[in-house]
Amino acid sequence: MFLVPSSYPRISDTTQSALMASSSRRSWSLSLMPPEILQEIFYKTPAEALIRSKPTCKEWYALITDKRFINEHFNRSKEHFIRIFDDKVEIMDPVTTTSSVSPVPNALRQHPYKITLVYPLMVHCDGLMLVAYDIDDCSCGSDGSRLPNLALWNPVLKNLRWVEPSRGITSYDLHGIGYDKNNRSDGYKILRFIRVPGEFQGYGDVEMYECKTCSWRTLDVKLDYAGVMRKWVAVMGNMYWIACRVEEDDEEEVFIRCFDFSDETFKDICFCPTSDYDNSHLAIFDGDSLSLLQQDQASKKIQVWVSSKLGDGDVSFSKYFSLSGSVLPALRVHENAASPVYCFVKPKSVIVWCVGVEREGDKVCTCLTNYEIDKDGVRDRKVTKRYNVHDFSGAFVCGYVYVPSMIPLPWARDD
Repeated sequence: MFLVPSSYPRISDTTQSALMASSSRRSWSLSLMPPEILQEIFYKTPAEALIRSKPTCKEWYALITDKRFINEHFNRSKEHFIRIFDDKVEIMDPVTTTSSVSPVPNALRQHPYKITLVYPLMVHCDGLMLVAYDIDDCSCGSDGSRLPNLALWNPVLKNLRWVEPSRGITSYDLHGIGYDKNNRSDGYKILRFIRVPGEFQGYGDVEMYECKTCSWRTLDVKLDYAGVMRKWVAVMGNMYWIACRVEEDDEEEVFIRCFDFSDETFKDICFCPTSDYDNSHLAIFDGDSLSLLQQDQASKKIQVWVSSKLGDGDVSFSKYFSLSGSVLPALRVHENAASPVYCFVKPKSVIVWCVGVEREGDKVCTCLTNYEIDKDGVRDRKVTKRYNVHDFSGAFVCGYVYVPSMIPLPWARDD
């Protein structure tokens, strides 16, 4: 049965009965379709709508909760943008800029350490968000137990599960999530880089949390370089990020590094095409490759690079397209502004969501802007949110590329 939301204007009982009857007829008509056609329709239906449709009938419930269907639906789903602001979660379609806004889960809002302007830090894998809070190392509950400040969350299913920490998490620790692609049934694993006390960018111990056993262990590996970007991307179960290593002659090597969850090792993948570490932004391309978006802050020149397929031997970047000209927008308007996030929707084109600035006379305000950029220039510009103050710190909190999915948390049964 499809119910009319209570927030809609009041309608007569006769009209409501007619609407319900019409919905029942549509459900009945869909049920008469061959299963393979119904399945194709559902593959193209947003995950949020499918979740609402689960109670419709036993056949739909069986299909929507089938593991193979869930995985294939995720593989066909399109990328969205997600962010947290003012205790709310916004998920936006980058093409239409339509968005859904819902409250942050109660478990996060009621946590003693509320979401701040900088945190939580989130990492995405298969529609699951790993949420990390910054809590001082000695923070404990009233009974002396350590407060959890790491959670795994599916925004579509609205499931959230706290991960008990092995020790306190600080704002300098880094986290990733992935899985063993040779034995995916073992479930997801969480990677943690622990900062060395007194060193701003130095990392010491590396820990692994296995969701299957709910246990932490220390890996016998060490990092041999200092710089690690805070935003990672997950591709086919592994984590990738931009790293920087200083050589003996003080030259910087900027490259892509990976953590392989299958053999639990770090791997250098390839050098970045340019050494502009601070203005390089990493994303997924075509499901099995990486991309880099770079913009020179002085000339505003934009370059987009894509890699060869990961796992197919030597990996290298090639230029996808580039743009020059002073009329190009600044995709990062200030050093305190969040990094832009972007995805690919058309050939030789990207959609970028970033912090912008609008000026009306003497008044300056901060805004969130969606740009469609291709090899010929800026095709479209839409302001999705305006702030009346000139404040970069709160304008764009927790912006990430995200694929909505119905994949359940590794501990939870799908209900």
